[in-house]
Amino acid sequence: MSLQISMVIFQQKPRLSMKEFQRVLSSRWKDLPTVVEASEPEGALSCRIGAADVVVAVMDAPIPWSDLEGPCATSILWPDAAADIRHHPCHGLVTVRGELSPVALSMLLTQVTAAVMKSTPEAIGVYWGNATMVIPKDFFVDCAVKMRADRLPVPLWVDGRVGWAEGKKNVSAGFTTGLAALGLMELEAVHATESPSDLKDRFEAVSHYLLENGPVIKDGDTLGEHEEITVHLRESVFGIKGEVMQLSYSPTKEKKSWWKRW
Repeated sequence: MSLQISMVIFQQKPRLSMKEFQRVLSSRWKDLPTVVEASEPEGALSCRIGAADVVVAVMDAPIPWSDLEGPCATSILWPDAAADIRHHPCHGLVTVRGELSPVALSMLLTQVTAAVMKSTPEAIGVYWGNATMVIPKDFFVDCAVKMRADRLPVPLWVDGRVGWAEGKKNVSAGFTTGLAALGLMELEAVHATESPSDLKDRFEAVSHYLLENGPVIKDGDTLGEHEEITVHLRESVFGIKGEVMQLSYSPTKEKKSWWKRW
């Protein structure tokens, strides 16, 4: 049985309400199974949604700053994250457990997490541990409401850590975090001949493609229109566990790309 977790960041201790939580779920996601086996012990919510068990518990302590400092410093979605989050007094632990695929479990966790934040005014954002990201409340809820099976919220699930390659002119490098939790290989590039922002967009586009189609990109396949980008399945140079999909950039056009996304 699989388990996924998120952490809702509160600016003050909230009062959870199963009634309000259910109201948000049913009004925002009308195709969700009905909440059953609902209970409301002090400081917590517990229920079953379809094939998954859901528990939300308020923890009377902040998320350790050692876990948040890095994500706050690199957050593009939440520029003021460090100042906003640094002194939060407590957080909500959201767990979803069930015999579901990683993507289906992530979808439900996203909906439940958004419902918790929407039903508690004290919530200011979430720490999405699968991608080690902090995400502001309004952005997360908006993406969650728009989410569909054919329009998955990659910006909530996958972070692209990118930057200019050290000592290299006009060359960027980076990697993703979050795809492994979705049952896919992480992406990385060491010598990308494009800007960090373009590399981040490429990571997002490839992540969308993989989530929509599954792990169909194989070792040696190529991407791109104007320059060849060859995919190599190999050990990560950034220390990511397991094989990654490393994008190798080359100006040669010896082969025609099988997939033109950009």
